[in-house]
Amino acid sequence: MRRVDKERYLAEYREQVRRGEPYFPRYALRDALVGLGLLLLLIAISALAGTPLDEKADPLATDYVPRPEWYFFFIFQLLKYFSGELEVIGIVVIPILAVVFLILLPFLDRSRTRHYRSRPVVTGVTAFLLMGGMALTLIAVAEAPPPADASVLAFSETGLDGGALYATNCVICHGEFGEGAPNPAQPGDVTAPISTAEYLASRTDDSLRAVVAEGLPDFGMAGFAIAHGGPLLPDEVDAVVAHIRAWEADPPVQLDSSVSAAGLSNSPDFLYPELCAQCHGALGEGGVGPAFADLTAQSARTDQELFDSINLGHEATAMIAWGEVLTQTQIEGLVTHLRSFGEPAGPAAPRYTIDVLPIFEVRCVGCHGTAGGWDATTRAAAVGSGDNAPVVIPGDAANSILVQMMAGTHAGGVLMPPDGELPAALVQLVVDWIEGGALE
Repeated sequence: MRRVDKERYLAEYREQVRRGEPYFPRYALRDALVGLGLLLLLIAISALAGTPLDEKADPLATDYVPRPEWYFFFIFQLLKYFSGELEVIGIVVIPILAVVFLILLPFLDRSRTRHYRSRPVVTGVTAFLLMGGMALTLIAVAEAPPPADASVLAFSETGLDGGALYATNCVICHGEFGEGAPNPAQPGDVTAPISTAEYLASRTDDSLRAVVAEGLPDFGMAGFAIAHGGPLLPDEVDAVVAHIRAWEADPPVQLDSSVSAAGLSNSPDFLYPELCAQCHGALGEGGVGPAFADLTAQSARTDQELFDSINLGHEATAMIAWGEVLTQTQIEGLVTHLRSFGEPAGPAAPRYTIDVLPIFEVRCVGCHGTAGGWDATTRAAAVGSGDNAPVVIPGDAANSILVQMMAGTHAGGVLMPPDGELPAALVQLVVDWIEGGALE
């Protein structure tokens, strides 16, 4: 721009600033017209193009691929790199750091020049965020196809070889005929059979499909559906399920005949070795199933929970519903037998409801029952409630905060109850209860 033109432009600008120009009606009318035009444009696009919708949601579909809107694809992709306990980093920490950077940008970039070459740090970080978001969006689009129509997701005879897919993806953990094999994800563990008549009778196709597609992370099994990071398409997952279901006509693995025989003995000394020891160990030490020989395992389950586990089974594991085979008396006997594994030698350990709760009802509930905080109404609440929970560590009375406060040995000098120490015999009873596993 020539010098004379620049001076004329500045003079006109100063004159306009001096005179000023009110917002209403000129600029208000201009904004209103632009807004009306955009509204009419959106109405026209909606009327002509419509809104793309999928089929009606099917709550039983386990292989539908849920996806966010395209402008959330970069976060959607981050979750694939930060899964499980790390997902908070991808979904919360990284986005928050990016937003904080944008908020602080005016304070970080104090340069008087506007050219990007004069601001390498801010320009570089901004470019990295933009390119990273674009790259993650493109990767998300490339790796996961849009959700298929419900008609495509419906199970049909596709002609896929479920046996070949099973051999490629499942044999290493479950064996050629579903008989079980060493679990590579958990050394020392053996996967339970999945081809017994009892296992297949207690699983629907939907539950099998969910296990194959989504996996069982607690047992070291990853999801095999492409939507969960695996290699299988929805039809391939269905083919694997059909292959497993085909075993039901002639199960390749048979449980011992005593399992299905009528008239089993009511004695748990007979039932446990015959039906339970294969998975839980002869002395309750555990194996394919959980252990019952330690105090921590005993205290983690109530008698009713043990009864329900035996009676109803666990759909996501090899534990079948024994209520279809055993009577209520037999299951109750097994619960009592399981409890014997966790009982310490010598006198029986104190129980919460019988021995410990009466102490708390007299000396503690008066304050804690109304003031909140720690709750002594149940064994679970007494162990896991309060500002410093857990206050009870089963098997370790010395490091349990409850005992420290009752005995006056707490590092913070806290004494409970505050009106004076409990008699030594009562404190010892609580100590014995905790050392005995804090049994219910």
